[in-house]
Amino acid sequence: MRKLKINYQILKYNLIISFIIIFLSKSLYSNEIIFEIEGNEFTDTDAIISILKEIPDQPNKEYTNEIIKLLNNSDLFSDVQVKLIENKYLIIVKEHPNIDRIYFENNERLDNDELRLIASQINFTKANTQSINLFISELKKTYESFGYNNIQINYREQKDKATNTSNLYFNINEGKITKINRIFFKSNNQIIDQELRLIIKSKTKSFRNIFANNNFKRSLVDRDKFIISNYYKNIGFDDVDVSTKIEYLKSNKVNIYFNIIEGPLYSLSKIKIDDSANILDKDTINLIDEKINDFQNQETIFSPEKIKNLEKIITTIIFENGLEFFEINAFEKKENKQVDILFQILPILPKYTKQINIVGNSRTFDNVIRRELEIVEGDAIYENQIESIRDKLISLNLFETVNIKQEQLDENTINLIIDVKEKQTGTFNAGVSVGTLDGFAIVTGLRERNFYGTGRSLDVLVNTSEDKNQFKLITTDRLSYENDANISYSLNYKQEDFSTASSYKLDSFSSGVGIGYKLNEKIFHNVDLEYLLKDYKITNTTTASNNILNSSGGNMSFLLKNNLRYSTLNRGFIPKNGNYLNYNNVIETPTSSNNGFVRNIVNVKKFYNTKNSIYAIQGKFGNIFSLNNNDILTDDKFALGGRSLRGFDSYGVGPRNSRTSYVGGNNIAVLKLDYSRELSRQSDFPFYLNLFNDYGLVWDNKTKPTQSDNNIRSSVGFGIKYYSPIGPIGFSWGFPIMDEEYDIKRMFLFSIGNLD
Repeated sequence: MRKLKINYQILKYNLIISFIIIFLSKSLYSNEIIFEIEGNEFTDTDAIISILKEIPDQPNKEYTNEIIKLLNNSDLFSDVQVKLIENKYLIIVKEHPNIDRIYFENNERLDNDELRLIASQINFTKANTQSINLFISELKKTYESFGYNNIQINYREQKDKATNTSNLYFNINEGKITKINRIFFKSNNQIIDQELRLIIKSKTKSFRNIFANNNFKRSLVDRDKFIISNYYKNIGFDDVDVSTKIEYLKSNKVNIYFNIIEGPLYSLSKIKIDDSANILDKDTINLIDEKINDFQNQETIFSPEKIKNLEKIITTIIFENGLEFFEINAFEKKENKQVDILFQILPILPKYTKQINIVGNSRTFDNVIRRELEIVEGDAIYENQIESIRDKLISLNLFETVNIKQEQLDENTINLIIDVKEKQTGTFNAGVSVGTLDGFAIVTGLRERNFYGTGRSLDVLVNTSEDKNQFKLITTDRLSYENDANISYSLNYKQEDFSTASSYKLDSFSSGVGIGYKLNEKIFHNVDLEYLLKDYKITNTTTASNNILNSSGGNMSFLLKNNLRYSTLNRGFIPKNGNYLNYNNVIETPTSSNNGFVRNIVNVKKFYNTKNSIYAIQGKFGNIFSLNNNDILTDDKFALGGRSLRGFDSYGVGPRNSRTSYVGGNNIAVLKLDYSRELSRQSDFPFYLNLFNDYGLVWDNKTKPTQSDNNIRSSVGFGIKYYSPIGPIGFSWGFPIMDEEYDIKRMFLFSIGNLD
């Protein structure tokens, strides 16, 4: 009996506990908040619930208003109703209508298809306020990219309740294109305005550049800030800060102000290698140290671009010495206007490319980009290579931006995605020059750097003046995938009138093929083979030289040309600092109509500047000799005077038979010394006072002319150079101090558009 009593008690307690659990469960369940949504045909239920915030523990009527507020603010629905039924919120929504059609009114610059393309790119399918405002914003950005900064866009909506669709009508008041009136540079003490104007993309119109695009584009101004900052950093002003201000004028024009805080000039101090991982052998380290020493002997100013180039050189040395999987990290330490550089070299795990995908090149063919790559699918790739690929593609000047992404497939395999944004590659220029030497000349040119997306450049030049007419066409393309050499083809037709100086006219036609390539960042070499036809027309048989008389009519020859150029000149409009050396060699092969010659010319220039002054030394040295020991034709010889020896006329110095029979010489030597000082204190259109001293000599002929000597000519003088809104204007007065009585002097020179 005792056992049954115990079981009864246990059963009793179990029933009580079960009843409590059931009661509590029912109570909890009855208070659980439930959301039921109706009317959301296109909007996911979970997405709607995710919008709701701070859901209360217990259902209450006050929260219905919060739900309505949150869903209305989401702009997903045109109407929201909420009902509370016990513990359930019944949410009834009415979705915004789908867009059936979009219409545009009064648009001229962009056609309807272009505007609808913008709608498709942002997935503009719902007629709600948020989507409509986003679309209008994108339209304005597109118009602003063309210079329309005062655009007004309104819309109206036509709804069809039966189908819950809408037609949208956008009325576009494009306004006029905003033009750039003036561009000002403030606080730029070290770089003159003209240099900065050359490097920025925003332009103003001028008489010498009437085809310049002076549309105001805010994005272009932002780009110019970056360009100016980069330019300063690469000449040692690493702390430069550039800001802009836009002044809107009533004439729908703007003035742009670039305020430049240059900061201190940084010099380069120490460059060290950190190989704490011991991955380099002694020979490699010695080669790197040698390159660093050479670099520091040449470079004293800190330049991120030059340090980057040095890093590439070090990378190449390491590659060539058998090490492949490594990376170089460059660190800078600034102290007391000096910068120390540390290159840290570390081992890395290899990565291999499975695919190389190119996107964004709607015009440029894939092969134009792929031929610049140092890798193909399946090759190992390194971080330094990726940076090198980016730099190389940007240097083509075909793309605004180049982004390279790595899509990781596994630990050792990636896909390489090269995303490019193409830019306008065609330019048309026109200008005039006026001067006492050349008279009035019109120069027009057309250049396309990416002809039909092939990466081939096309240059057309037309030069017309009183004494010379010229048409020139050159097309250039990459020689092969294996190297960076370019191959060019050219046609050149010239009509030149030498009647005043040498009593003949010359028509010449040439066609040629050439190969050009960089030996390094400063040295460029090209070699050309040219076929040349000449037609001499004698204008005065009594005064023309014998060799011109003997060559009257058609002449044919082949020319082999070599040119080697070294330059560290600044890239500005006015040469201010740096060195320039150019060696030109021409070999004319003997033919039935010519005896052949070898001509060598060396041009040397050195510029140095202080704050407001520029010092220049320029020299020219040349020699020509006949392969058959015959007399050289007059137009192939050297002439002296004009800009090469100020104070004398063109063809005014050297051997001649008479005033209208200039002969020239087989040798030339010229030295020009210039000092220029800015008088306008960093004006937008500066004046320079120029003082000069020139020396020159032309000598040596197989047949001695009537008037000939081996005496040096010299002159001194002064001039004014004015870089005006219509182009550079130059005045100079030269005074011969060493001359001969038969020389033709011209003490005053005036020129617009050409101050060389």
